[in-house]
Amino acid sequence: MNSAQVKQAIKKSAQQIRQEPLELLKSAARQMTGSEIESGPVSNDQAQTPRDEVKDETKYKQQVAEKDGRHLQALESELKDIRRQKLFNDLMRRIQAGEEIPLEEFTELSYEQKDVLKAQMEAFKKQQAIQASQSSGIPMPSSKQGRKMGGGQKGAAKKEETRVEKPVPPSG
Repeated sequence: MNSAQVKQAIKKSAQQIRQEPLELLKSAARQMTGSEIESGPVSNDQAQTPRDEVKDETKYKQQVAEKDGRHLQALESELKDIRRQKLFNDLMRRIQAGEEIPLEEFTELSYEQKDVLKAQMEAFKKQQAIQASQSSGIPMPSSKQGRKMGGGQKGAAKKEETRVEKPVPPSG
């Protein structure tokens, strides 16, 4: 073995360790037997292979990072939805218990949830007013029952019994 070849092999392995530490482990068996030293100078294709692998590895790492980022965003939005639903359920329970709650302070709620809570507050207030009026002893006037429009099958049968045939004027 030539000392120039040994120096070149040492430089190559040091360069390889700097570029890819895992590549050293992959080719450890070849280095131990010395077959890599005997093969002679490194060709251009072999020198570019680790670089291509580095590029592929960085590309893969970037794809994994993007995928993990999207997954993390989905989990965070799911947590946000769960927190919003818990807050909504808590506010609904408090409204049903009779507590007056300013809904403008809760900006994390959606418009639909705020509308539902407002409607629940109004319904609770009406129910409280009805209960208060019933407990005071003053009878509240109830509305009359509406008139029936068609009368159903009985009404249609009654119309058929009392129907009078009208003469049709001659056309022509």
